[in-house]
Amino acid sequence: MDNYNFWQDLFDTYQSLSDWLKILWLIVPPAFVLGLVALTLRFRIESKKVERRFDGELVYSIHRDADNRVHILRHGPGAEESPALLLLDPAGAEKAKDFSR
Repeated sequence: MDNYNFWQDLFDTYQSLSDWLKILWLIVPPAFVLGLVALTLRFRIESKKVERRFDGELVYSIHRDADNRVHILRHGPGAEESPALLLLDPAGAEKAKDFSR
């Protein structure tokens, strides 16, 4: 086992392959690395676009507690100082659903 050389064995195996397998062996590893780099760069670019899409501030959140009640939480200053746009259906106010169930 003292005379075993990994590199010599590897190159001997490469030399005994057919020409098509030699070509594949030379092309596949760099193609894999380039594909991995391309996917990583695309992911980074897309994640930056998603971060830029929401340039505003968080005003309200909706939270459901363990009793299945819905709570609307305001994160900014009071409505008197900086009113937020809430779309309400005044025609359906009489038929409003009870969300506490």
